[in-house]
Amino acid sequence: MYAIHRVDTDRHRQNAWLVHLTRGGKTIQMTFSDGTYGGKEQALEVAKAYRDAVLRVVPPLTNKDMRMLVRKNRSEGSSVPGVYYIERAGAHKSDIWMARIEIAVDDDTPVPAGKRRRRQFTRSFNVAKYGYEEARRMAEEERIRMVLAVENGEDPALRSPQAVTLHQKLTFDESAD
Repeated sequence: MYAIHRVDTDRHRQNAWLVHLTRGGKTIQMTFSDGTYGGKEQALEVAKAYRDAVLRVVPPLTNKDMRMLVRKNRSEGSSVPGVYYIERAGAHKSDIWMARIEIAVDDDTPVPAGKRRRRQFTRSFNVAKYGYEEARRMAEEERIRMVLAVENGEDPALRSPQAVTLHQKLTFDESAD
């Protein structure tokens, strides 16, 4: 059950339902004891009502909001989620700024246990070619373009207007056959 867990502790003789949610880094928690509410089923009903009321006031983040969260374990230099600076070692490898997005795939292909049905799109910008700041700016713009493409139901891999036009033409030709 979403955000509701059973707590049965013999040591303290407290049998209860625990509502536990986290919103904006803050924990919302409330315990509903069987003894206080007249039994296990009654306490569960009150816990569900409480959880539903909290969700109406503080709803979960949307997929878009989750994608745009700035997480603590970010690489330095960019405030845009999904943009990373990668230092490459080796004689012929130069550092890059990378724009990355991961989206859910809705198909019926089998997935190994524990794996998610996701597709990842990346594009990198060479620091040696563009310079540090320009490569970062290009990666940030690309990441924003990728997010907008996903939100508009488009393929995030298509970058240029010419590629989009060609993709539409080929898709139309295939559906006409």
